[in-house]
Amino acid sequence: MWRRIAELPLSRNNGQGFSSLRLLVALFSQLLAAFAFSTLLHAAPPASDSLSEASKQEFVAALLQSAKGDDRGAVERYGRLLTAQPSNAAIHYALSKSWSALGRLDSARIHSEKSVSLNAGNKYYLEFLASLAHQQRDFIRAIDLYRQLAAIEPGNAEPLSSLAVEYLAADQPEKAIAVFQEMLTLDPKNETTLVQMLLIEMKLFHYQDAIDTLIKLIDQGDVKEQLRLTLGELYLQTRQYDLASKTLRGLLKENQGLVPAWLALFELSIQSGNHPAFLEDLNRFFNTNQVTLPQTAELAKLFLVRASSESSFLDPAIVMIGEIIRRHPGNGKLYSLRGIAQMQKQDTAAALIDFRKALLLDPGSIEIWEEFVTASIIQKEFRTATEAFYKIKKRFPASSFRLQVLEGELLFQTGKLKSAAVLLEKAMHSKQAQKEKKLYLRASSTLALCYDTLGFRDKSIHLYEIILALEPDNILMMNNLAYVLAVQGKELLRAKELALKVVALEPANAGYLDTLGWVLYRMAEYEEARKVLEKAAELEPREAEIVDHLGKVYEKLGNLEKAAEMEEKAKKLRAKP
Repeated sequence: MWRRIAELPLSRNNGQGFSSLRLLVALFSQLLAAFAFSTLLHAAPPASDSLSEASKQEFVAALLQSAKGDDRGAVERYGRLLTAQPSNAAIHYALSKSWSALGRLDSARIHSEKSVSLNAGNKYYLEFLASLAHQQRDFIRAIDLYRQLAAIEPGNAEPLSSLAVEYLAADQPEKAIAVFQEMLTLDPKNETTLVQMLLIEMKLFHYQDAIDTLIKLIDQGDVKEQLRLTLGELYLQTRQYDLASKTLRGLLKENQGLVPAWLALFELSIQSGNHPAFLEDLNRFFNTNQVTLPQTAELAKLFLVRASSESSFLDPAIVMIGEIIRRHPGNGKLYSLRGIAQMQKQDTAAALIDFRKALLLDPGSIEIWEEFVTASIIQKEFRTATEAFYKIKKRFPASSFRLQVLEGELLFQTGKLKSAAVLLEKAMHSKQAQKEKKLYLRASSTLALCYDTLGFRDKSIHLYEIILALEPDNILMMNNLAYVLAVQGKELLRAKELALKVVALEPANAGYLDTLGWVLYRMAEYEEARKVLEKAAELEPREAEIVDHLGKVYEKLGNLEKAAEMEEKAKKLRAKP
């Protein structure tokens, strides 16, 4: 599902809101309580936390030093006290806090662990040790400590909340959910807990559980639009189309300007294959007075982005843009947007018509001119592309780097490889190139193709590596690098890895299959190469290079008759204009 669902914040009360004054008050309150407690038990044998009268003043002095920020001095005093009372948990605890204030977490941890071992029932000792364990990323120890705290205070949700956070930190989200469920038994309507559960369920793709949690949140009252929208999207994701439709239409009845709800509704029609519903909802969308032209154009752009991964969205996107154009016929950018969609559909002729119309309405847009030149090149209308380019150069003289990149692409496509390489090399060394990553990548890609075609393999490999470092998911560059490595017989294992990744992303692309087949051939994996290249030849039977590669594989496999057949076919294909 296309993510439009807002991230929900994970909250945790860390109890760090005290001012310095409140900390001092709390400190002296604890001291008074400790002294009162020891006075009441003066006749009993001293407990491990009690302080003798002789050392009490020294302990208080150390506490005061720490409160004033002199933790180094406090550490020295606590150290002397421990020499006399090595099993006093209170001193170990206080010393641990001073070491922590000094940033010495290892030392703090040692004494904190000691305080807990001497008095495992003291919740303050447990809490502090748990916080130290968390800071040192010892999440398993922190989990154990918060479990102990939860057992000491079974009706208190705070240690459970901390426990859930530790499970998340330890990458155990399922256990975190179980803790949140435990918290809900204490307070079934706790909104914070429900939100935390929802966040994890959605990250784990437990969509039905997330739906149940969302319904509980919505039932709390004071329903927010975002929660209901998320519910509708989750129904859509789980293919509960009737419930999705009911939820989304209910939202739009209350707020016709809620564009994300319209988008989800259109997605519902497309996913369920209900084209009449899509057209009806599209008409309702455009007839509402609460949606602006920029909003409708942005929605169409979102559909185009979605169509890049799901082709079922492309035709609806073109229909949508056409409807916007019908209502706003004087907007050149809308024609350009439809031209881009037609290019995505590989209908270059239709795209050129739209780009020409766009230029008539908006001749001052360099972006539209660039799209027109690109479409003309793809359509092999090189004269038109060249004429248009020189118009751009005259109209937009300030866009030097941008125009150099475009001219380099035009020269490459028209076979002027050396001129293209010289121009692009110059462009890439300009100061402007370092500021515009997208254009820099375009220039690098075209220059790498020039080097590749000219036979400068090492230079092309170097550029492919640079491009992939900046854009790791560029499958064209991955494919080209794999092919060059195969041609040179270098790093064949890496070439295979790259080619397999590319084919996994586009399994029906004959060119990418050919690269994989040729890599396998170079690795002497002839039977696997045959399977891959036969599939490539089925997809593109008139591509001479694929046929030639397949013939070489047949030869290695000893099938000389098929090898000769492929060789003859490749010659005929190359001979045709």
